[in-house]
Amino acid sequence: MIPIYFDELAEVLKACTRLRPDECSPVQLRQLMAEHLTHTNRKLADKVLKFDGPQLVALSAFVLQAQALVGMSERTGAVVGQSA
Repeated sequence: MIPIYFDELAEVLKACTRLRPDECSPVQLRQLMAEHLTHTNRKLADKVLKFDGPQLVALSAFVLQAQALVGMSERTGAVVGQSA
């Protein structure tokens, strides 16, 4: 379980729009998410920085699944069929 609320999860997903979890480790993903969230929601960034290994792996898998669901390409982060 990831210790955040559903609306915070949506904000984390938004922070991952240009990130590719399949191209970085879960620890790197945590750092990149936190850096982005620092500009929009410092409290949530602090929560993300506290995620442990299993939470990071679960979150990385969820972000990949969400990106696949909307058809994001693996290389560009753009939605397939749309320009970035």
